[in-house]
Amino acid sequence: LSPDGRSFVYASRAAGNWDIYLQRVGGKTSINLTKDSTADDTQPAFSPDGEQIAFRSERDGGGIFLMGATGESVKRLTDFGYHPAWSPDGSEIVCDTAGFSRPDVRRASSKLFSVSLPSGEKRPIATESEDAAQPQVSPHGSRIAYWATGVRRDIWTVPRKGGKPVPVTQDLHFDWNPVWSPDSGYLFFASDRGGS
Repeated sequence: LSPDGRSFVYASRAAGNWDIYLQRVGGKTSINLTKDSTADDTQPAFSPDGEQIAFRSERDGGGIFLMGATGESVKRLTDFGYHPAWSPDGSEIVCDTAGFSRPDVRRASSKLFSVSLPSGEKRPIATESEDAAQPQVSPHGSRIAYWATGVRRDIWTVPRKGGKPVPVTQDLHFDWNPVWSPDSGYLFFASDRGGS
């Protein structure tokens, strides 16, 4: 969802390969922003000012790419990474190092990285765990939520600069895809608890 709440971006295979689409909330017509690429483009995320979109692309060996909010000026940010998430001030993107198609069968180990937009510097984020996926930076900017594999699939948060993680869920359910509430006070997440 864009910061102003008027449009949203999503990935679809409507044109054959995975592309990124832009659609106005309440609108019926979507715009294919990556139609010129034959590579799969997925996992879009609006910048805090709504002017750019970060996304995962398989083009040129894969990585995190940036483009303007209407698909212009595509450029590579990293040669690795999945699930890009913006810092609230737009100065960095946090990503993980392993993709997955289904959280219930995911076995890969993934680490978190922060990438500075001004300098391109890449910094690992210490989580004291062997796995961390689908990072989301809190709106107040101090913590990162993610989920990890192991005996369970649980939600955790860690300081943005790295450090000791704090468990949010600790149960036998599959919990994944954390998303912060606008005030950073709550986390929404997907789960198989209750059957779906």
